[in-house]
Amino acid sequence: MEHTLIIEKNTTPDYEQLTLGEMLRVNRENLNIKIEEIASFLKVRTSDIALLENNDIEKIAKNIYIPGLIKSYGKHLKISAKIIDIKIQELSLRSNVEVKKHILLNIGDSRELSPNKETFFNSLIISTILFLFFVIFFSLERKNELINTENIISDIQKINN
Repeated sequence: MEHTLIIEKNTTPDYEQLTLGEMLRVNRENLNIKIEEIASFLKVRTSDIALLENNDIEKIAKNIYIPGLIKSYGKHLKISAKIIDIKIQELSLRSNVEVKKHILLNIGDSRELSPNKETFFNSLIISTILFLFFVIFFSLERKNELINTENIISDIQKINN
């Protein structure tokens, strides 16, 4: 299906007065493309496309990168990339990537599951002390076997005989 360029800055007198959503909707309707076709092509929900066309961008699913969606939608409708970029700048969007917290584990805001530095350090010290205790204990146990009173008495008796 071949799309033709509908909105050009020079050919549409009310370009500046159209919102991004209106511009996308007008182009889509002029090309006789259904919302379902656009959603299928862009691999997003039809409700997200409808929200975009109604300028309810803040209600679009949070896992969608909005500027990328707008650029892909505009490219599919053969709208000039310059016009799309101007409209995106007018929206002053912050990308969802900036808003999200990057956490290694998906534990939300609770950090109780991840050990802090103090806990790690204390565990290391306790482990070291336990290791040294066992080394000393077993070396003394071995030393007691070597210095057995029965062995000493038998050695003295051998020397005297």
